[in-house]
Amino acid sequence: MSNELTTIAKRSSVIQQKQSIWEQEQKARFVELASDSTAKYSDVIEYAINEDKQNHKIARVNYRIKCFRDDGVFQLNKAIQKVFGTVVAQGEQQPSNSGEGDVQTIDITLANGQRLKCPFGDIALPGLGEDAQVSISYNEEKHDLVITGKCQVRFQSLIDDIIDETRLGLANNSIYKGQALEITDINFPKIMDLSGIDNQLMVLSKKTQYDLRPIYARLNNPEICIKRGIPLKFGALLEGSYGTGKTLLAFKLARHAIKNGWMFIYLKDPTLLAETLKMSKIIDHSGYGVVIFCEDIDQVVKGQRDEAMQDILNTLDGGDTKDMNVISLFTTNHIELIEPTFLRGKRIGTIISMGSLDAQAAIDFIKASFAIGDYTINDNLTEVGELIAKYNIVPAFMAEIIEKVKANMILANQAEVKAEDIKFSVESYQHQMELSRTKDLSKSPAEELVEAIKKCFNPLDSNKVKEVINKINEIHEEL
Repeated sequence: MSNELTTIAKRSSVIQQKQSIWEQEQKARFVELASDSTAKYSDVIEYAINEDKQNHKIARVNYRIKCFRDDGVFQLNKAIQKVFGTVVAQGEQQPSNSGEGDVQTIDITLANGQRLKCPFGDIALPGLGEDAQVSISYNEEKHDLVITGKCQVRFQSLIDDIIDETRLGLANNSIYKGQALEITDINFPKIMDLSGIDNQLMVLSKKTQYDLRPIYARLNNPEICIKRGIPLKFGALLEGSYGTGKTLLAFKLARHAIKNGWMFIYLKDPTLLAETLKMSKIIDHSGYGVVIFCEDIDQVVKGQRDEAMQDILNTLDGGDTKDMNVISLFTTNHIELIEPTFLRGKRIGTIISMGSLDAQAAIDFIKASFAIGDYTINDNLTEVGELIAKYNIVPAFMAEIIEKVKANMILANQAEVKAEDIKFSVESYQHQMELSRTKDLSKSPAEELVEAIKKCFNPLDSNKVKEVINKINEIHEEL
């Protein structure tokens, strides 16, 4: 069983120092009073009695700290340790310091994989007076760590110091600092492992690379941006059909952000966006800032404005996030459904369109795919690149095409990449796609019409098109 974090029942030098200071102050006041020739003996005695009563007087404490639960509990335990020290505990349960029952603990996993059992619930405060203790709980609705308890009045400032130390730890040394988090429950983020993302192939067009510059400028040079009056707060929308690489690009940006001291938060559920933005402000200063990635934003910013949409728009505009160092990344497969006001500059600084591979991008993708391994390419790939562009093949499907080529090369004991082999694989894929479109009976006539409208018009240039599409979707849902 691993060592576990817990409190101990012995006085530390910090408490002794606090006790000594209080006693010295008390002694000085008593000596001053006793040395006064005008003071009566009864006054001195009364003073001593009152001081003794004050010595045993109990103060109630009540604190609230907005934070993620595990981070708050960990930081509070660290702060308590500085005062009371540590003791090694074995087993799942430990006798409490009061000798009543078991110490309640919660499991906390740190970024390095270390798991700790941190005290939670009632925790004794030995040396701070009879029955001195604090009770730790968490309000999931308000996202507050709640610390209540009691101690002698003379030690209340020590509790204040512990709370201040906890807040300082959250701001400057969060357990989530420089990490990638996935949030499905707003109060309990999970640390993600994105180490494999670096090995995943991505080829970007020159246009996309240019559109990414405002993001990279903030991630790479936050101090310079601030010095030159460029706010770190920024929003970007990655739009395009399935398989164009939107999510992969976001995770590539996540890896880059983490390497540069930023935190990354991944949201699968866009309904959590507003609350996550508000919570991120707590750990905003534990590094350069926060990158929030939210998929399928069209699910919550489409159609008529409701309370949830308005909350998102208000949060993006300011208030809770006005001075935050936050970069918001959104994806959508259906930009035509998004409320136009969401796309305005103050909320979305750039729209990055992700599409099928053009001829040059296709050639670059092929070369990069065969860059690792004992492969050689001597053939001209121009014709293949043009064929891929003609068929509007997206990166995700291009990866499947390359996999088929590699498998065939293994069977043929072949190390040289032939343009003809790639061409065959591309044509086989295209034939498969044509058959799937012919046989696909899952789409209703309404859905087919929506797709046709999207292909014929630029939805960004015509609100009328959006109105038509929304109306068609409404009719389809009714049917």
